[in-house]
Amino acid sequence: MWRSVICTVLACLTLAAPAGAQTCEIDFTIEVTQGVGAIEPGEFLDGHASFTALGRSFRQEGGSTAHLASGEMTLGDSIAGPIWTLITTSNGPAADLIGVYAHHVEGLTVAGVSFSGPMALTLFGPSGSRPDATPPTTQADWDRMDLRRAFTLHAHGADMLSGDVTELVVTCG
Repeated sequence: MWRSVICTVLACLTLAAPAGAQTCEIDFTIEVTQGVGAIEPGEFLDGHASFTALGRSFRQEGGSTAHLASGEMTLGDSIAGPIWTLITTSNGPAADLIGVYAHHVEGLTVAGVSFSGPMALTLFGPSGSRPDATPPTTQADWDRMDLRRAFTLHAHGADMLSGDVTELVVTCG
């Protein structure tokens, strides 16, 4: 009995967000540019992401910063995967970046092949759009990322569903 209680407590501690953690809700629409199966270019798909930054960040190659996060990203009615990180750059040589990344995505099968790879929402802005590499917290932070707004879903490293983000509404609290 104690073992299950201890495991339950440890699981809660592992999944719990730190005090003061930032949670964001993102509603977005993509216009498909590369379709798969019955999803054709020119179609519009709605997506949603909900994540909490876990308060653990570390520098990555190329001057980016990874912010570990938990949550879920969905596209359409059935495609979903857990969010594991938010990547940001600031004052880069070419562009600044905000990327929300999910992995172990499920819910899309075409011709017997299940799309189980990563899903990403990536927003690029002119260099200097972001004052620092901290996670964005306001709609204005996200809106400044207006050079390119893209969505991708990969399967087995070869096939891809992708599109341009046409609408993006973010609420953080």
